[in-house]
Amino acid sequence: MADTAAEAKAVRRRGDWRHRENRASSKYVAKRVTEEDHLALTQYAEDHGVKIAELLTPFVHELIQRAHAHCEQRQEYPSAVKAS
Repeated sequence: MADTAAEAKAVRRRGDWRHRENRASSKYVAKRVTEEDHLALTQYAEDHGVKIAELLTPFVHELIQRAHAHCEQRQEYPSAVKAS
């Protein structure tokens, strides 16, 4: 058993402490697109000197605000109780 643990430790890659990515949240929103759509988005972003994420930000923020408003509205007006 010691051999396998030693082998596993030797194979394990060391962390890249200089370029470790720190994100504010571990959650993300994604959508799969076709290769053609991705190329078009990439070209559009490059032509405007921004990243695709920067182009999406206003739309995602607006969607999140609408979702929060929807959730608050649902809590304000609980669903009607069915009479039996």
